[in-house]
Amino acid sequence: MKQRIFITLLISTISFVGFAQKANVVNASIALRQEKLDEAKKYIDEAYTAESTANDPKMWNYRAPIYLEISLKKPELDKDAVLKAAEAHLKCLQTDHKGRIIVRKWTAKEDILSGLVQCAYKLFNQAIEEYNTGEYQRAILLYEAIYDIIPHDEEDQLKRGNITKETILYNSFFASNKMKDNVKSKEILQQLIDINFNEPAIYIHMSNIFIEEGKTEKGIEYLALGRDMFDDDQSLINAEINLFIQLGRTAELIDKLSEAIAIDPENDLLYFNRATIYDQQGNIEFAENDYKSALEYNASSFGANYNLGALYFNYGVKLKGQASDAKSDTKYKALTKMANDNFSKALPYMEKAYELDPKDKNTLISLKQLYALKGDYNKSAEMKKLLAELK
Repeated sequence: MKQRIFITLLISTISFVGFAQKANVVNASIALRQEKLDEAKKYIDEAYTAESTANDPKMWNYRAPIYLEISLKKPELDKDAVLKAAEAHLKCLQTDHKGRIIVRKWTAKEDILSGLVQCAYKLFNQAIEEYNTGEYQRAILLYEAIYDIIPHDEEDQLKRGNITKETILYNSFFASNKMKDNVKSKEILQQLIDINFNEPAIYIHMSNIFIEEGKTEKGIEYLALGRDMFDDDQSLINAEINLFIQLGRTAELIDKLSEAIAIDPENDLLYFNRATIYDQQGNIEFAENDYKSALEYNASSFGANYNLGALYFNYGVKLKGQASDAKSDTKYKALTKMANDNFSKALPYMEKAYELDPKDKNTLISLKQLYALKGDYNKSAEMKKLLAELK
């Protein structure tokens, strides 16, 4: 008889505990409606840790908005609030054996998805804040939490806000790079390369890591891969040229380009690339000839127009400096005339570059200076105004 009474009492105790935890869920929902987030957090945390309600759909149904509200309005209550909110919203999307969302009796699916989108935006913005304060590992953790949310963005709200797998990966790379975590950095960059992310810099970053590790040929290989994908990107061209210059192998690069030109003599990019090398070497005559060849086959090449204009402009500045140091009036006049001739030659190419890309800052700066040197102060002022509007 005593044993039977004990069992009855035990069952009653278990039922009471279960009832108490379910009451915590109810109390949490009431506190949420009253915007008492401290209380709501206390009740929902107790329900979350209790065995009887830890996996209760109703618990997740209220935990989701409670932690989302905390992350948005009182983040000081829990630094992981947005992570917990995201987890809870995803749990709310779990379905029963008939494929129905379990929490739909309390919350519409649309509201859950809307909450998830808010979580993703909060995660993204908070990750940026953590990065800016030097909390790089924390930033990566927050970025990675967005991956599970993206497949549920049925209306592409995140995509319209430029929150995509690609941007998350790219931002995560900068965080891992700050931590000098080459393994993680290479892993992220390779993922971006594999999905053809439209950013030439990823190949430069990958190359730099391999060069830093002493794997120069691997670094060259990734720059070549980048050039295959973005054959006219100036940053990749410069990175490759600078690397070959550092290695003392510019002659090798020129030979490769010359062989390619012999096979494909109407390819403007090959002339442009070789011109860029000659330009950086200070070989003005060869650079000038190759830039002109590039323009012969592609008059609308922004790079060739800008670089040829810059070649003349920079040479003119150099000559003007030499004129200032001239010991005789005759030499001063001769050098000044040569400088002005180069400024005159530079102007039409810079104007063409401006026509092709009116928003390029360097072109506007060059034109402002050229017009001033030519005495056309109205045009120079116009370029100055356009520059100010870009900022």
